Amino acid sequence: MKIPFGICQIGKSFRNEITPKDFIFRMREFEQMEMQWFCEPEKAEEFFEYWKQERFNWYLNLGIKKENLRFHETEKKDLAHYARRAVDIEYNFPFGWKELEGIHNRGDWDLSNHSKNSGEKLDWRNEETKENYYPNIIETSVGVDRSFLAFLCDAFEEVKGGRTETTKSVKKLKQF
Repeated sequence: MKIPFGICQIGKSFRNEITPKDFIFRMREFEQMEMQWFCEPEKAEEFFEYWKQERFNWYLNLGIKKENLRFHETEKKDLAHYARRAVDIEYNFPFGWKELEGIHNRGDWDLSNHSKNSGEKLDWRNEETKENYYPNIIETSVGVDRSFLAFLCDAFEEVKGGRTETTKSVKKLKQF
């Protein structure tokens, strides 16, 4: 396997610090999709921008209206200690702007710390320069339940028509 490469997974996640509320938006048990993209340190910012746009486009391609999506960048002072950068993709739900997905530049924190504490050799060798380094990780983390709720919200449309000019509620979900 050569760098860059990614590993993706989907599955149940659990959080005990969250107070359940807002229907399926905030639950203790939820479905989550994640990707870890491993890359050379000097290409991390380039891949961060790439995945930020690709993830945004994923929502657009599946029917989310562009005006209901935005990026929210976490300020440097609010970043997790290991993070170099963090951007959320937010959706304008009927109850306000809320996070759908986070895109994070985690630097080499994960692999370097795991290697240091476990004794496992997790660095990578650049065959051209013969230098060893820890790959940087660009992570995307998606709340599946939240995303589904956003898809349902944008699929709802009221249509006037027919002989009686009545209003009908229509759901249009895009197939992929």
